[in-house]
Amino acid sequence: RACAQARARSASSENKPVSQHSARQGRGSESDGAAGRRSGLAAAFCNLEHSMMHILATALSGTTRPSNRVGGSPLIPLSDPRNAQRAGPEQIHLTGASVDSIHVTWSDNDTSTAPSVVEVRAVSDAASWTAVLGPSGSVYSALQAADACPGGYTDPSCIYTSSVLHSVQLTQLEPATEYEYRVRSAAGKVQARSSRSLRFTTPPAAGSPAVRFGVVADLGQTTNSSATVSGLQQAAEDGSIDAILLGGDLSYADGDHRRWDSYARLFEGLWAGVPVAHVGGNHEVSSGGENWLAYSRRYPNGHAAAQSDSFLWYSLEAGPAHVMMLCSYAASGPGSPQHEWLTRDLASVDRRRTPWLIAVLHTPWYTSNRHHPMSEGARMREDLEPLLLAAGTDLVLNGHVHAYERTHPVARGGLASPPESGITHITVGDGGNREHFARPWEPQQPAWSALREYVYGWGHLLGAV
Repeated sequence: RACAQARARSASSENKPVSQHSARQGRGSESDGAAGRRSGLAAAFCNLEHSMMHILATALSGTTRPSNRVGGSPLIPLSDPRNAQRAGPEQIHLTGASVDSIHVTWSDNDTSTAPSVVEVRAVSDAASWTAVLGPSGSVYSALQAADACPGGYTDPSCIYTSSVLHSVQLTQLEPATEYEYRVRSAAGKVQARSSRSLRFTTPPAAGSPAVRFGVVADLGQTTNSSATVSGLQQAAEDGSIDAILLGGDLSYADGDHRRWDSYARLFEGLWAGVPVAHVGGNHEVSSGGENWLAYSRRYPNGHAAAQSDSFLWYSLEAGPAHVMMLCSYAASGPGSPQHEWLTRDLASVDRRRTPWLIAVLHTPWYTSNRHHPMSEGARMREDLEPLLLAAGTDLVLNGHVHAYERTHPVARGGLASPPESGITHITVGDGGNREHFARPWEPQQPAWSALREYVYGWGHLLGAV
């Protein structure tokens, strides 16, 4: 209702028609017939740009619409004061978004690789800090991409070496609980800005009645990116999101590994205060020869707890949602590790406990954008869509296309018939990166495309029973 009211206010002020919003009635576990029925489920997903909110319930119809912000925005330079390296621990970020376990990762210019330490306590508990030890810090080196350093491997200045990277997994956390934490370097220094306590709140327990996700993808490091992050940070500080789902393409470093440092420095205010679940995109594996190196070292997740052997795919549960984080750039056919894992993961879902089933991946299976056509995700869709359809998946979120598009319920390449047999897909690759909007759209908007537009921002996803 809050989204609908905001949409009505915005549309009224701009003399635009207001689309109707209706609650979605969910279905039970058709795949095994054992999980009962869902009733009274409603999802509201709002894509925010300044004061504009667009209601994205499955019943909405829409057409292509222009944004009131056109084109890209400047890349924030490495010389920006916010990108200056700080003494001691920096680039602190939380990953995983599990209700009971979170990874705390940071960088330290101290050259020692002694064991990593995070001190943590529940805010409601006046007891002393608990010190959690992690593995020793480590570094990695990589050849800078030619665009960043044309000298190649024979030029020593073209070899990037990271600061010492530390990561500690906090376990046995209580759901929906606010924690205070601080990280310690090998020399015993507490993180910079120690006058401000670092805090986070764990997501609500699986099976609880509601969860609120911030949703974003293709973020980068521009002034548009900064505006998107500011909106997410404000929502986190207001307590209106429990965790963030990030659909790939994080830093747009593209082989300039200094840009992994600047990405974490620029937006540490958000990343250090709210847990984030990531999937990798093409800019984590392909562009500039990244090959998952920086991504895997800097953004760990709890894949082992999801019975996954790879950091590239895993799942988590929070509130009434079971969320599957999938990889667009790994084998997905029958017999592949990802396909076999997803089959097992779907079989483990109890729809009475987590009636909402959501998948997050990078490359869209349904898009009417010519810059990144449907052929890019066709193989993965052919491999995995039958599993998601059979399980009664409710929503697929993806990035990659630098625009916003929402489908009606779809299946097997077109409109689902009946609609409740299909899945709604939402493209949110409009975080604000330097590559600007993906142009053009197909001239004729497909019948399955409910709304498409060029707009920068982030999404607010509410799953409730």
